[in-house]
Amino acid sequence: MSDVLSLNRRFSMEVHSRAIDNCQDIEELRRVAKTLLTAWQIQAGFSEQFAGELLGIARPPAPGS
Repeated sequence: MSDVLSLNRRFSMEVHSRAIDNCQDIEELRRVAKTLLTAWQIQAGFSEQFAGELLGIARPPAPGS
């Protein structure tokens, strides 16, 4: 996977990985994990929407909307 990431992104990942490795506070790790999950899902949604727009595919409406 590191082959597809720029040097800047790999460096950032390493810095954050070391910070996680050095963290001794389980509550802080939980907060970080939840923040990363949220960011991941937001990014996935943006990627899905952008890809759909590029391909001319309409995104299905969200449940309840």
